[in-house]
Amino acid sequence: MTKIFRHISLLLLLLTSFSLTAETVSQKEAKHIAAQFFNAAYGQVMAQPAYVYNGKRLTTDRLFSPFYVFNHPAGGFVVISAENKAYPILGYSLTETFNPEQIGEVTTELLRLYAKHIENIRYDSRVPEQAIDAWQNIPHYIDSILNAKYSATDPAITREEAMVELAYTAGTDDAEASTSGFYSPDQWTEMINLELDDKQYLPLGIVADKGIYPVIVHGRKGDYYRLQLDGVNRQFWRLLPTEVLSPGEIAVFGNPPALAEEIFEETPFEFYNSYIALTRAEYEADRASIEDALIVKTPVVQWHGLGHYTVLLPEDVAAMRVYSLDGAQVYAEKYRDTSAAHIDLSQLPSGFYFAVAFGLSGKPYGIKLFR
Repeated sequence: MTKIFRHISLLLLLLTSFSLTAETVSQKEAKHIAAQFFNAAYGQVMAQPAYVYNGKRLTTDRLFSPFYVFNHPAGGFVVISAENKAYPILGYSLTETFNPEQIGEVTTELLRLYAKHIENIRYDSRVPEQAIDAWQNIPHYIDSILNAKYSATDPAITREEAMVELAYTAGTDDAEASTSGFYSPDQWTEMINLELDDKQYLPLGIVADKGIYPVIVHGRKGDYYRLQLDGVNRQFWRLLPTEVLSPGEIAVFGNPPALAEEIFEETPFEFYNSYIALTRAEYEADRASIEDALIVKTPVVQWHGLGHYTVLLPEDVAAMRVYSLDGAQVYAEKYRDTSAAHIDLSQLPSGFYFAVAFGLSGKPYGIKLFR
């Protein structure tokens, strides 16, 4: 009898453990959480949200739903995880609705990253304590999301400029230290937060099979971030869907190091004697720097997406040649009466390339590109 009781106890323990760490969330349960979220957000009992998308096509062989997306009739959407080893709410908006027929390219890659992490965490033996706590107390979790401090600014750069910075970062010797997989999710989030505190925006890239998709992080509300994905929006998203897995993102961290301020011993009355001269010199320097900034002296790379670039040279361009990293020439073009070289790498495999533009003077200009 004792032996049978032990077997039954062990079976119950295993079943309890399995349900705690591997149970998937049903669409019905997710809809109930979505309703709680909108009721709390609007401060009253609202109409039932409508289920619109599940992300199944983003998973391996489309075998399961990684999350559920619900729209609300009064406006807004919320993304609920279909796996209780991930955080319950992955993204939301209280003003915009989610159109599954018009998901942008960058938004798709962010959702694909979510799906990949949620799929992988099902087979991960680690116990995600923060996620489990959130699932066990959904009202408190929702309240913490909605009442978190919010700060945001308009992006200081374009997505094209962000892509140039990301491509440069990815090509550096210490690029690995700029990728999320190098850190734990908590460490990665902390680095993002420090950067936002410093300069209020951050170029972030979603690393996918087809290349890097640029995102601009320009706001934060608790653990959710204002992301400029395919256009201007007022949505909030988690950087990563779990507290365990982190690969899939790259960011541009840091500013040029500040020069140490030199301290000089002041000569009596020197300031008064040189004030006019210093003021005039600063004025002339400012004017010269403005005029100088209007002159193209080094190649300026403009990214148009999908492997299309325009390179502006300080002189008319005669020819352009593009090489793969192994030295093979993969693209060549000649130009006439223009200083703008248009390049089309859309038919080439994803990766880094080295381009050499030749001016009419014969001077070569080296450029690094990413397809």
